[in-house]
Amino acid sequence: MAQSGQAERLRALLRARAQPGTDRPARLPQPQPLSPARAAANAVARAAERLYRMPVLPVDIRPGDVTLAELPELLPEQALLAVLQGPGDQIGVMALSFEVVTALIEVQALGRVTARPAERRKLTRSDAAICVDFVNALMAELGAEMAGVEGFGPVNGYRHATHLDDPRPLLLMLEDRPLRSLSLDLRLGGAETRDGSILVAVPHRAESRPAEARPVAALPAPVTAGSTLAGPMTAAPVEVVGVLCRRTVTLGELRALVPGRLLPLPRVNLAEARLETVDGQLLATGKLGVAEGCHALRLHDAARTATEQPPQQAGPIPELPPADLSDSDPFRASSAPQDRRDEGPVRLGSGA
Repeated sequence: MAQSGQAERLRALLRARAQPGTDRPARLPQPQPLSPARAAANAVARAAERLYRMPVLPVDIRPGDVTLAELPELLPEQALLAVLQGPGDQIGVMALSFEVVTALIEVQALGRVTARPAERRKLTRSDAAICVDFVNALMAELGAEMAGVEGFGPVNGYRHATHLDDPRPLLLMLEDRPLRSLSLDLRLGGAETRDGSILVAVPHRAESRPAEARPVAALPAPVTAGSTLAGPMTAAPVEVVGVLCRRTVTLGELRALVPGRLLPLPRVNLAEARLETVDGQLLATGKLGVAEGCHALRLHDAARTATEQPPQQAGPIPELPPADLSDSDPFRASSAPQDRRDEGPVRLGSGA
């Protein structure tokens, strides 16, 4: 009887809405646009549920912008730092607080999260390896959720690259440009919970220019019978050396060098590293950093460097000694003076 009454009311409602000239607004709730905070909450909850069946309750989520100088102040205390490799050469970072790392270890080892106090310790690469799957899953879900969110921008294409033991190298690895940030305060677990935080910071993606405005790269000229060797010589390999600083030592200090001995270096500016040939000729200057787990040198703009610094006088390239001093040098034997044959050995003191 009740079902027939509901069916009659539904038919009456449909007939009323089908009448011409009716201007009644629809009573069904209209979908609201997804906010960055809500999209981030969906992403972290879905990543934890899909990997570990672990409930996650978002307590507070704060999207925003941050500069490179402000980033170290926003990192959670004693956090696990995961470097993110994005599209192209873009680099971001995800910082997991100690409580989040503890919850991820517990849910994988015990199948649940406990509320027992965890002893504070330094997080290691083993902890980072345990959290890699969650970092990749969270960035994949963030990329899917943030794709259609206005006011934040896409963050897709980022994956775990490496782990940092110290936050100080972040200032060298990340570009000095505005970063898009997400600060998540979370409650992880079901019956027992842990409160932790996650910080995600990725660079703002540069807007692509229209196709007609992009410069067209010049194609190499076809090789003809009268071509010179200029083209092939530009593809010849050249060995270069990155130089951070130079220091003069005495012969006694050089002979005292043993494995494990510390060699103090002068204070240097990491932004003024030099790129030289093996003969010592200066090619360019740049900033020393890290890219994809390797030491890297980001070169300065030659035009900007020329306007900021006075031009340096190009000195003579130092002459290199033979590769093996115990062997005779065939190129120097013919030019050596004949009167040096009778010269005795030169004795060097230990303090020279």
